[in-house]
Amino acid sequence: MAKKILKPKNWIPAGPFSLGTQVGNLAFLAGQIPVENDGSTIGVGDVKAQTEVVIDKIEEILAEAGMGLPDVVSTTVYLQSLSDYAAMNEVYSKRFGGDFPARATIRADLAGEGLLVEISAIAALSN
Repeated sequence: MAKKILKPKNWIPAGPFSLGTQVGNLAFLAGQIPVENDGSTIGVGDVKAQTEVVIDKIEEILAEAGMGLPDVVSTTVYLQSLSDYAAMNEVYSKRFGGDFPARATIRADLAGEGLLVEISAIAALSN
């Protein structure tokens, strides 16, 4: 099967990686962070704002594969501090709705000044 690189118009990867790749009915999204194309952090100090931006990015990348948030089957959430868990979870639960994807949440040292959250995802388009 051919691999398609998912390249949304509004976002440019900040390194040697793709924001997402699609193979068949599966899409694999790199960890998305709340950073503008110029490298500036969006929503400094506000995990809710950062989570909104990250999920917006996930939606835009999935759209390139003809998918949306309901197609997400698994996510990994990385938090700079587990004290942000409840606030992140409030936004996450609102955005992903009732049939939630499988999820792991990990406390991690995120690679960027002011980053509070990063989310990677796998999506599957039903046939």
